[in-house]
Amino acid sequence: MLTSECHQVPFGGGERRPPAPLTWSQQYYLAELDAARPQGCSLAITRVYALRPGTSRQAVADALAGLLLRFEGLRTTVRREGDSALLRVHTRGALPLAVHRAGHGAEADRETAGVATALAAAPFDVTEELPVRAALVEGAGAPHSLVLVFSHVAVDAFALRPVTDHLVSTVALRHPDWPPARAGEPGVHPYEQAAAEASAAGLKRAGRALRHASEVFLTMPAAPRTADDCRPGERFAFLSHRSPALDLALGAVALRTAEPVSTVLAAAMLAVDAVMADHTDGYVQLLSANRSRPGSVNAVVPYSQPVPCGVTVSGASFTELVRRTATATLGALRFGSYPPAGLAEVRREAELRRGAALDVSPTFNYRGRPGALPRRRVTGDELARAADGARTSWDSGGLRWRSTRYLSADTGEAGIRLTLQVDTAAHTPEWAEAWMSALERLVCAAAVGDVSPAGLVRVVEQSEARSQ
Repeated sequence: MLTSECHQVPFGGGERRPPAPLTWSQQYYLAELDAARPQGCSLAITRVYALRPGTSRQAVADALAGLLLRFEGLRTTVRREGDSALLRVHTRGALPLAVHRAGHGAEADRETAGVATALAAAPFDVTEELPVRAALVEGAGAPHSLVLVFSHVAVDAFALRPVTDHLVSTVALRHPDWPPARAGEPGVHPYEQAAAEASAAGLKRAGRALRHASEVFLTMPAAPRTADDCRPGERFAFLSHRSPALDLALGAVALRTAEPVSTVLAAAMLAVDAVMADHTDGYVQLLSANRSRPGSVNAVVPYSQPVPCGVTVSGASFTELVRRTATATLGALRFGSYPPAGLAEVRREAELRRGAALDVSPTFNYRGRPGALPRRRVTGDELARAADGARTSWDSGGLRWRSTRYLSADTGEAGIRLTLQVDTAAHTPEWAEAWMSALERLVCAAAVGDVSPAGLVRVVEQSEARSQ
């Protein structure tokens, strides 16, 4: 039986700082959070840390207080002033810590999962609460797990590496899926990153990124018309897909082209989108980590932002398209971050020049583990047998993004899991199922031999026809 009580973890120290602008990545995530809040959705990252045997409740509280003192981005709130927002750093305060007393063994694990779900459910009020929530689950009278939920306005996945290192050095056990932070200099704080972005050098880099985006917007497909039979109810739908055949095919194409699986998937997404839009070029936003500059690697502040990427699909075999995609993605990612307001202005200018509306929201987010998919040659018969294990379903999904279609790819020991978020105001469920089918059929065809330009179009069109 789960019982709970609430404690406060006081923290104090650190430099006093005046309110400062949010970083460009924080501005992006704040806008996403504001859009998701009316749907009751929270843009957050949840981590459950198994605790070392013998860890006391006081040791957990001390570790959390040290965490907040060390990383000032975790003790900030947002102060809104009209259309702008400023980051306020708190030098003292208290972090609420819910303590739950659970059962033993597997029962404690199940109850921990429920605590994690409940803790992440409500959207963060970044103007009032710290960007981290904490809960301690005790089993058999001793601390069992520490549940932390982080607002995306304060962290991204890379920012959690030094956070995890701190907790592992004090009270937690390291999960094999959570690599340590890279050795090197300490990371910068949010106010330092915001100052770097506002500098002459930072604005010059942003200008290059925005000019690249402008070039992409001038050649990308125009926005499709909205779906004819928009369904009532939940606006965003989530199509989940696992397929042993796709796992094998992605590894085979990656082996033949000597490109990573992420590039192969991006090429397939660009091809399917271009053919379905009857356009020469494909377009997608890629999630860029933006952690190549000094001080960014170990910074507990988000850097990730979507960067526009366009590739000419017309006239390319699939192998050639993978090569074009590799070149285009490398170019897009190296330009790095930019002010979100600047990208919106570039988009408006491109729409005026073209006389057409543009949907710049389609996004691809690849979260891969090296070596998770086998890289070897495959045969058509082998793929046909593996196809029987495919599983596709509509589910409740996770985070909601402002995107007409957002493809997440997560690889692990069980293979790759694709989740396609679809805005039903733009696309029907039948369109989404045809899109996912076309993606897999194209990669599988390319795994047993290169797909010609005409063959590429044919594979996608056949998938569309089957869905009608």
